[in-house]
Amino acid sequence: MEKIEVLRWKVKMMENFIEKGSGDYTEWDIYRFKKEMFEFKYLNPNNTEIDSLISMMESLETAYDKKQSDKMNHKLNLLTVWSTIFLPLSFYTGMWGMNFDDVPLLTGDDGFWIFVALSVVTIVVMFSYFKRNKWF
Repeated sequence: MEKIEVLRWKVKMMENFIEKGSGDYTEWDIYRFKKEMFEFKYLNPNNTEIDSLISMMESLETAYDKKQSDKMNHKLNLLTVWSTIFLPLSFYTGMWGMNFDDVPLLTGDDGFWIFVALSVVTIVVMFSYFKRNKWF
């Protein structure tokens, strides 16, 4: 019965890790815990408590996967927002960086400052739009 106590303790530790984010567990640790439980069940087929622990461990694994997926989605969302903000700036730089004189505002005295103002206004407008719509 000591083995079932160890397994129960491991499930409790894993539950605390997933709920509070404290601990150093990985997907590999979850796999090993489940494997250990299945081995115990194979050696003790009449033990009914292990079934509930296995079920609990599977639900914890699902919760862990969901938490990891949410983290990845948040990071991808931020990457998308920043890429969208800087895409027009790349367009402006490409347009004003061409090597011929017919580009508007290129030869004028105020061309550089208009380019800077347009870039800053674009960043501010897009940043405020994404902030207002709670994209990040």
